[in-house]
Amino acid sequence: MDVTCFFCKKDFSINLSDPQYTKLQRNPESSYVCKPCNDSMQRDAQTSTGLHPHQIDAYNKYL
Repeated sequence: MDVTCFFCKKDFSINLSDPQYTKLQRNPESSYVCKPCNDSMQRDAQTSTGLHPHQIDAYNKYL
């Protein structure tokens, strides 16, 4: 499947191994975000909030 990243506007060819493939197959109007853009947004969010994924307890830890 050929897709265009919502942020950088680069074209990508994805297959079933991409986590967003199923979402896009079900809803072709969905937006695709490439891994570099996704990683960049995560780093920006971590920097601005000071929170990192390893600092947040998993939900099932409290069950």
